[in-house]
Formats: sequence, structure tokens, C-alpha cells
Amino acid sequence: MQYSKSFKLTSIILFVFLAGFLTSELYADGFIVPKPRPGEKIPPLTVKYHRVSVEIINQVAKTSIDQVFINNHPRDIEGIFIFPLPEEATLSEFSMYIGDEKVEGEILDRDQARRIYEDIVRRMRDPALLEYVGRNMFRARVYPIPARGEKRIKLSYTEILKAEKNLVRYVYPLNTERFSLHPLKEVAVSVKINSKVPISNVYSPSHKVSVRKEGPGQAIVGFEAKDIKPEKDFVLYYSLSQDEIGLSFMNWEGPEDNYFMLLASPSFVGQRERVLNKNLIFVIDSSGSMSGKKIVQAKGAARFVINHLDKGDKFSLIDFDDGISQFSSELLPANSENVEKALRFVDEIEDSGGTNINDALLIALEMIESGERPNYVLFLTDGLPTVGITGIADILKNIDKANDQRARIFVFGVGYDVNTELLDRMSGVNRGTSVYVDENEDIEIAVSNYYEKISSPLLSDLYFIFRNIDVKDVYPRTMPDLFKGSQLILVGKYKGKGPVSVTLAGKVGKQERKFTLRDQRLVKDDSYNFLPRLWAARRIGYLLEEIRLHGENKELVEEVKTLGLKYGIVTPYTSFLVTEKERRAIDAAAPEAEEALAARKTTGAGAVKIARVSQQFKELDMAVQVTSQKIVYKEDKTFYLQDGYWVDSVYEEGSSVKEIQFNSDAYFQLLTQKPGIAKYLSVASNLIVHFNGKNYRITDAHTKEEKK
Repeated sequence: MQYSKSFKLTSIILFVFLAGFLTSELYADGFIVPKPRPGEKIPPLTVKYHRVSVEIINQVAKTSIDQVFINNHPRDIEGIFIFPLPEEATLSEFSMYIGDEKVEGEILDRDQARRIYEDIVRRMRDPALLEYVGRNMFRARVYPIPARGEKRIKLSYTEILKAEKNLVRYVYPLNTERFSLHPLKEVAVSVKINSKVPISNVYSPSHKVSVRKEGPGQAIVGFEAKDIKPEKDFVLYYSLSQDEIGLSFMNWEGPEDNYFMLLASPSFVGQRERVLNKNLIFVIDSSGSMSGKKIVQAKGAARFVINHLDKGDKFSLIDFDDGISQFSSELLPANSENVEKALRFVDEIEDSGGTNINDALLIALEMIESGERPNYVLFLTDGLPTVGITGIADILKNIDKANDQRARIFVFGVGYDVNTELLDRMSGVNRGTSVYVDENEDIEIAVSNYYEKISSPLLSDLYFIFRNIDVKDVYPRTMPDLFKGSQLILVGKYKGKGPVSVTLAGKVGKQERKFTLRDQRLVKDDSYNFLPRLWAARRIGYLLEEIRLHGENKELVEEVKTLGLKYGIVTPYTSFLVTEKERRAIDAAAPEAEEALAARKTTGAGAVKIARVSQQFKELDMAVQVTSQKIVYKEDKTFYLQDGYWVDSVYEEGSSVKEIQFNSDAYFQLLTQKPGIAKYLSVASNLIVHFNGKNYRITDAHTKEEKK
């Protein structure tokens, strides 16, 4: 797709488009279709809340739904409730209640449902329902829906989930809610999984979920949001494995490249003795710039870490300003006596003086012991090196020389006065990460949340071996350790026909352990079409880091632009994809971040913001999407609003297109001949889409006449 100054993506056009969309007669929560009187227009219903409770027992899933609809019309109305069933669902139970009364409905197979979907599209001139072509349907009459009142609907159904290889997939059609007139006050999805076979990986490519494992075969997954309009289905994968480290493999074959994802999770750890004991040193900046609430919060973070050490751990503390103060000159066991002394040491820390970063880190690294334990340094600072050796290159060289035991260095940069180049290089080279804490954030919460992730190491010095495929552009580049309750997500490109065998190797102490996933077939499955966008986001994170740390390179900048445009990812180089208001809300597109990147600034608000953004891209565990008036995401495709059309990002301006009138016989014939195109046609009635090597321009003359 070509971009220029004529790329007219204006909020005015979008407003006109949406106004036309919402004045159709398909109102409310996607699938309550009111029956208006002749000449009457009924305003859209609003969904007050949508709560979903799922219980999965050995791949049998019972889904229970509780929704409240609000009738915005001044009279009672009747409607038809339509619920699109998950694809290939095998139903053994379906019930629906309105109040205390059980309502009889009917289940229609996909052929009957298709005719209803298409009929509504024809009558209402709204392509949105085309997304559900190919699904079965539950349909029931709803009456009355009280004037200015509410109607509560509860329903449930049961389905048998398929297991492909060791992966089980659950889908709930949550995106029907985007048709609600107003944002939903509450959306909640809770999934409880019980399995005879232990659960290893739990992953959602669609939503940011919380995961809690309560036993080898038990997991609880949750998603909750307020004041939103969901725009995509809720998708959840979980894998079953008897191994200590469970591995899962997914792949997607595209027209240009092939992508894969590998998930690695430790089995449920119920006994603390299975976790490796560690050595940890907390290095705290107490220079004058830390005065006030910052030093109070930093001391609170130190107390949290001390109180959450395992009894088998060894530790120490270093307090530094222009001088160095050690809690002890050697690592001490984390017994109750030493913990109590350490807490008193923290109480006595006072803020004053300059910032001697070099000496503080060298003393910490000198204390690191050789042996089987993993070694961690937590380094917290809010400023630049001002005392002793202050040159960035010199400090990094000294750290590299002193860190002969390969300790991991995790950095917490507080505020905007830190040197992001120093901190990122320090953590990156030493297999840690940088966490940037905004001046208005709570240091104690940031440090304690991160420490909980790394407090219980299980496997260190990780690497992977792939057989029967060649992999490249794999992220993360440097493998983190595997911790209790953590999940490693590896994404990359591949060539080859498989079947794939993958070995994860790492160390428990000094003993090497290997875990192998064997003979995974490479499949063509659209379920995994989120992989290219996820890979692109991580790739952009690494490219931005290269640009930040080594300066702008034309090839790197062009690749960031290409990936951002293709997948709708907002970066400092593609910030024109969103409106000015949206642009200000996204750190990646903030003016100070763009300026910092262009000028290669290493300190200040812009430098910290762009450092945080590149780090976030590198660590993303789901395909990135922004909420924008200019962008629509549909499965693996991205569409931009241009001159009244939603245009596929891979369409090249000037390419030949086949013109088809929306709602014509040719339009529905296209759906029949190419059923896979339906989900893309659901985006809009004015659309340009590239599908199976051809371009199609869908034009709704009726809508264009209305806009005139």
C-alpha cells in the first residue's frame, strides 16, 4: 500500500462512516434484532455488562453467559436474540433464561444460519455479520424488552474441545459486543480448567489474561475490563504435558514467510525445595537526588525483597552515593537473624552526596560466589554517574571484566535523569533487563512486582535446538532464566517441512538438563495467524533498541516503517497512522520520544519513554493492536481508512482490482466461492482487500450517495 500526503485518514470521514453504520436497523449487542413498526427507527440497545464463566473438565467446556441489555426506546419492543456458536462446537446442552422463565429457542446449522446472516446483511446493508458465516446459530424470541428498561439474559452451552498435538483451543465470540450503542460497563471472562493430564502452558493471543495454577492439572484464567467495546473474540490455548518443562509449538505458513511460536513453562511447583537457591545483591542509590518519597519507596522495595528471600538463599545489600556502604562484605544466609539485621541496615539509609555507579557495581560483582547457584544483582538508581569513573564506555568495560561469574544484572531506572544507554547496555550484556519507573510511579510496587517474577529460578543458561527446520530472526535474542510460574515465549521465522523436534536445554545448578518436544507436524491453520504481527512487534523492539544505542541506520529505519505500516504498529516512524489525540496517548509516538530518538539522546523524558517502548515491544506476549480511528485489525490483516475506503495494508496503489458492488448477487457469489474472505468483508461495505493473490474493491453506492 502506498502512503503519501494524499493519505486522507480523517476523523470526519470516520464519523460519517460510523454514523451510517449505527443508523442501520441491526441494533444492540450485535445479535438482538428488534422488530420496528413501519417507518419506525429503534435506537441501538446498550449492553450493560457481559459476564462469562467457563468450566473445562478434561476438554469438555461448559460456557455460562450473563448479559444485561438496555432498551433506549420509549416503548416496549420485541427482538430476536442471535448467538453465533463457536466453530465446530459439539453441543450437548443449551439453555436460555429471561428472568426466571426458561425460553425455548432453536439451534440452526451453519447452512441455515448463513442464509439468516446474509438476509440481515441484505436488508440492513451491514456486512458485520459476515464474520459469523460458517458458524452455527442459536436463535430465540425476546419479549418484552421494557421501555427505557433492562432485559437480563442467561444462557449456557457445552462443547467438546479438540486437542491438536498437545494444545487445546477454546474460543468465545466476545466481539459481538462491539455493536453496543455505548461501551460496556463491565466485561469479565473467567475460565477454570481441570485436567487429569498436567497443564503446562496457558496462553491467550487475543487478551491480556491473568493465569493462576492451583495444581498440576488445575488453572484459573481471568480477563476483566470496564468501559470498553470488545472488538475480537476471546481465544485461549492451554497445553498438556507430563514433563517437568512443558513445551508447545505453533506455526503459521504465510504467502511470504513462515512463523513459529514456542511456549515453555515449568510444571506446577508445590514444594519450595524444587526451586533453586540463589545469591542476590540489592544495590541501592541513596544519592541526594533520591531525597523525599523516592528514598522512602526504595527502602520499602528493599524491605520487600529481604522479607521474600527463601531461607536457602544468600544475600547482601549495598547502599551508595559518592561512597559505598555494605551490609556485609560477603554473602550471608537468609536466616531470620541476618534478615533482621538487613532490615535495620535499610532503616539507617539516608540520602546525600553524588552517584558512584562504577564502584558500587564493582564491589557487588566482587562479592558474587562461584558455584551452582544463579547470581542476581538488582541495581536501582535515579541518576547519572557523577563521582569516580563516569564515562559510559569505561563503566561498561569494568563491569564486563568484573562479572566473570556471569551474574544477571536487573536494572531499575527511576525518573528521567538516568542514562538509558548505560542501563540498557548494562542489563542487556549481562542477561538481565531494564525496568523504568516513572517519576509518578511507586518504586516499591515496581520493584516488588518484578522481584516476584524472578524470585524462584528453576532453570538457567537456556538455549534451544530445532531439528528438521531452519530458524532465523528469533526473539528474544538472549534467553532469560526460567522461573517458577513463568512462561517463555519464543517467536521467529522458519524454513523447512518438518516434522519439528525442539530441545530446550539449561542448567539446574551446574547439571545440564534437556527437555524435548518431538515430531510436531507443520500445519496450515488460520488459528495461528496472529503470529506474524507478534513477531513484527518484537522485531520492531529490537530494531528500535539498535537505533537508540547505535544511531539511526537507513535500512533499520525503513524496516521499522515497513513492519509498522503492514501490521498497524505505531512507532516513532509511523506515528502518522493515528490521530493527533491518539498519538499523544501512545508513548512510542510522543513528540519528546521522537526527538530523543532522532537526536540519539540518552537522558531525559524522551529517552526514557523510547527506552520503555522498545523494551515493551521486545517483551510483548500477544499481537500488538492500538485503538485508533484510522486502523481496523481483522485476523492477520490491517486496514486503513483512505478516501472513504478501508484499504488492506498489503494492497499496492495502482494494482489491478476486481470491482464488486456491495449487496449484489456477485458479492454473495464471492462469499460462496471464497468462504475465507467473509471475515475480511465484515470490516466495511466500502473496502479494498487482497485475498489469494487478487485485489477486490467492494463499493457501496448507497452509502456513498448518503454521504453526499
